[in-house]
Amino acid sequence: MKTVVLAGSGHAHLEVIKAFSKEEIAAHRFLLISPHRQTYYSGLIPRLITGEIDVSKLTIDSADFAEAKGFYFLQDSIQAINHAENTVSLASGKMERFDLLSMNVGGTSKKIPTESPFDTIYLRPFDDFMPRWREVQRICSACVSPRFVVVGGGAAAVEVATALRIRLNRNQARKSEVHLVTKGPRLCESYSEKISGPIQQSLLDFNVQVHLNEPVNEIFSKHIRLSRGEKLAFDSIFIVTPTEPSEITSAKIDSTLRISPNIFAVGDGTSMAGHPNLPRSGVIAVHQGRHLIQSIRNILSGQSPKDFTIQPRQLNILISGENSARLVWGAFSFEGKFPLRIKNWIDERYMKKFV
Repeated sequence: MKTVVLAGSGHAHLEVIKAFSKEEIAAHRFLLISPHRQTYYSGLIPRLITGEIDVSKLTIDSADFAEAKGFYFLQDSIQAINHAENTVSLASGKMERFDLLSMNVGGTSKKIPTESPFDTIYLRPFDDFMPRWREVQRICSACVSPRFVVVGGGAAAVEVATALRIRLNRNQARKSEVHLVTKGPRLCESYSEKISGPIQQSLLDFNVQVHLNEPVNEIFSKHIRLSRGEKLAFDSIFIVTPTEPSEITSAKIDSTLRISPNIFAVGDGTSMAGHPNLPRSGVIAVHQGRHLIQSIRNILSGQSPKDFTIQPRQLNILISGENSARLVWGAFSFEGKFPLRIKNWIDERYMKKFV
């Protein structure tokens, strides 16, 4: 009997927990270690921000789900890995031995020096974002002309800015402001160049102001400064920049998603050797999770894991308005009501997997 430890209950590990049968789990010791009993599904964050759903609708009871499948669950977090002894040191002071370890602990957001700590909100990690969200709800409801700044230029930042505008429109806060500020020369740089322009135009048409080539290196009291010296005031500022690998998974993963022969690392807390621009998205995490399923089975049966195949194109759907979304598939994209229906169907189907 071998001990398989899953650290973290992100999208990739949820795929593993879902896939393994009770018979497979009973043949070994499967242990899930996570600091929280719940997992938040990132795909529904925009609908939380718009006010369409509450937190309960995007919460997966990952600990209960794992225990029902036969996993042991330990509410704790890994502080260090002893590669020589095949052990992990936990925040509680305990130590756990493993034969096979997989890390899905999430990335960290690079902190920006701020004079407005209470008004600076990081989207990641979600466990820190959720308590702060209540304050944003208060601002949306109480302020006559709330002002929001979103820092970031990727798909997540675009959706957060769009979702904020939807919520403010529904609250009839017509004098409100939403600004999207990015250091890049275009939005969604991981997409084809010809898609960035339409995404930016959709934001402008939806009354979201876009500021390109504007790095935010410091946050002042209730404002940031743009490159020409202009002050951009805010009530709340959202940091939605790409996550960085966590310290514990800072080593680059190889083509099999491993950092050593018996340690895997997946999700947005990792970077892959040879693929510096691989998006740290929920879509990629799910693909990694499906690959990890077979890799764990291979190792437990004495076989070698195979290389992870990066899909040349991923399906991405971004909300773009009150009743519309933009579907992106490689260099192809289109916007309308139908992509939004597809997105809602995908999200609802995903949540039902873990009930």
